[in-house]
Amino acid sequence: MFIAVCGIIFGCAANGFAQVDVPMVGGYAKVNVADRTVVAAANFAVKAQAKKQKSVVKLIAVNNAASQVVAGMNYQICLSVETTDRKTKTAVSQIVQAIVYQNLQNKLKLMSWTVAACADVAPIVPIN
Repeated sequence: MFIAVCGIIFGCAANGFAQVDVPMVGGYAKVNVADRTVVAAANFAVKAQAKKQKSVVKLIAVNNAASQVVAGMNYQICLSVETTDRKTKTAVSQIVQAIVYQNLQNKLKLMSWTVAACADVAPIVPIN
């Protein structure tokens, strides 16, 4: 009887600990958009995309962000940007989904840049 009661008590305690918001490997967890690593990743994504498309890209806002633990970290970031064509000087506002990979040496790489409503791309799954 004593062993059964201890099992129930410790089992309930273990379940309580399992509900803590800790990112699991392979899953995305919401991240505060003001987090310094998110801001750095967003700025990096904008600079890398501007260089790639040979135009001016200005970061307007970070709308939401999530991180994924891999051999390093993936940052999935929904951004409001303004793109200005250098030749025509026309500005276009866009919502983009960027994925930035940060390796174990803290080097960043822009993995994808997709012009779309963020919900149309890979889903951000918060851990509850």
